[in-house]
Amino acid sequence: MGQQAHPIAGQIVRQHHTAVSCRDFDAMKSFFVDLIGFKVLSEIEDRNEPGLDIVTGLPGARCRWAMLELGGYHIELFKWITPEGKPTPIRQCDHGFTHICFQVKDAEEVRRRMIAAGFEPLSEVLTVRGGRAKPFYCRGPEGLVFEFVEYPFGA
Repeated sequence: MGQQAHPIAGQIVRQHHTAVSCRDFDAMKSFFVDLIGFKVLSEIEDRNEPGLDIVTGLPGARCRWAMLELGGYHIELFKWITPEGKPTPIRQCDHGFTHICFQVKDAEEVRRRMIAAGFEPLSEVLTVRGGRAKPFYCRGPEGLVFEFVEYPFGA
């Protein structure tokens, strides 16, 4: 955008949610609710209200849906019934959204808990940026990647 552009930043109130589309709704919901600690704000078994197909650009759209919340951050969870989605693996270097990051108090403890829950960290917890950050990435349900980062000196 050039200098003539009119940014929308002044219209944004705050970030609201990240949408996650999945194959196994129950397993993904359990990951966010039972392991991470989100609460379910709303859930619809067969969401198909008028206009859903238009706003999503998916003719005949029907889905299982939930809105989850933790600390003011929301995850909008979808399992598409119609049209049926397909898995598209993505690496961190591929174009598009690549991971969700959660700031944590103790990255080593979170890593231990992720392993205990059966998930695969991509590395040990590393100290980066001159000691200002201690992150690790972890593969979650359906191959999604999550980053957990501790900021020893505050964000």
